[in-house]
Amino acid sequence: MRYIVTAIWSALFGLLLGYLIAQMTSVDYNPAMSALVTIIIGELATVVVPAISKEKKTAK
Repeated sequence: MRYIVTAIWSALFGLLLGYLIAQMTSVDYNPAMSALVTIIIGELATVVVPAISKEKKTAK
């Protein structure tokens, strides 16, 4: 479920960010590419960050 929610929020933020950047740089706005790129980055972050930040268990 968290992967679906991450994809939805990533797409929404990506669309907003893509639109703003396109308007500020006078580039054509491509909503499909903006959403796709941010979904991929969001899902990678959801998988990679917890894997990297797991604490090592120490032997007592």
